[in-house]
Amino acid sequence: MNEEVLILKLKAEEYRALYQMNICTREEAKENIMPYINLINSKAKEIAKKYNQKPKTVNFNSYIR
Repeated sequence: MNEEVLILKLKAEEYRALYQMNICTREEAKENIMPYINLINSKAKEIAKKYNQKPKTVNFNSYIR
């Protein structure tokens, strides 16, 4: 992982934990987690296209569970 992805992942994990502990609101968590989810989904699409498969994408609800 490059540095940018690592920073987004750490921020997403932090806000996921804060949301689960009811410290931040859903909207705050969503706006901080979505850049990482979008990056994951774009990478999944690239890999799936390479191997002629359907991409397994992640959505916000499944990530925060």
